Amino acid sequence: MRIGIISDVHSNAEALKAVLNEFERRDVEKIICLGDTIGLGAHPKECIQLLEDQLRRGRILSAVRGNHEEYLLNKLPVHNHNDSSKSKLPQAILDLFLWNHSQVSDHSASLMSQFPRQEMITVDQVRIFVSHYPLSRIGEFMPFYMKPTLKECRQIFKYAHADVYLYGHTHVRNLQIGRRGDFFINPGSVGCPIGTESASAGILEVKGKQISYHQLDVDYNIEQAIDEMMSYNDELPAIEYTVDEFYRSIDNYHPGVPED
Repeated sequence: MRIGIISDVHSNAEALKAVLNEFERRDVEKIICLGDTIGLGAHPKECIQLLEDQLRRGRILSAVRGNHEEYLLNKLPVHNHNDSSKSKLPQAILDLFLWNHSQVSDHSASLMSQFPRQEMITVDQVRIFVSHYPLSRIGEFMPFYMKPTLKECRQIFKYAHADVYLYGHTHVRNLQIGRRGDFFINPGSVGCPIGTESASAGILEVKGKQISYHQLDVDYNIEQAIDEMMSYNDELPAIEYTVDEFYRSIDNYHPGVPED
């Protein structure tokens, strides 16, 4: 089976359309979504509609909730969970999250509430652990690593036992393969290019016990997407921060927050 892997769309509809079209071109049979379909960008409603269309077509093999779906369904965070110092999130960022939430229908919210936070699935003879970022026994994110080593991957996934471990959240692609043949895969972010010229996604191929992975760089017009986001400047809170932090330059990227 050829499985498309997407994560961290973050309300970037143009990037998601480009990736879905690339999946079609490459004869992808099913899709796994690692969460954070909404948040940050200007088109949460359109992104959810694209995901719902894939669900109706029976193409979604697994979809889990990310932290941004949790913000919608439960409560907004007080602190930045990626920051060990637990810095407080500025109100402008919370307003950005709330604006995204205001664009999501009750139907779509109800649909996302049915997604688990993480799950184990089996394809042929391969066990695949699906998460936005692995959780501790008490349901909190395991220690944050932007690009974990193999040893760190084993640490954060120590409560799961699989052949393939999928995660997103960091927006940074990463592939680690252990001696036992297990794969730890972060496909990167569909919607936050961070100084690249493409959307990041992946294709996992499973046949019996055989596993292979191919990383995708899917071109789309990023500057047009940025211009469209900036057109929401009077409506969308913290838009300049979003563009600078998640679109412009890898040098600017860190899991922090803007200063007050």
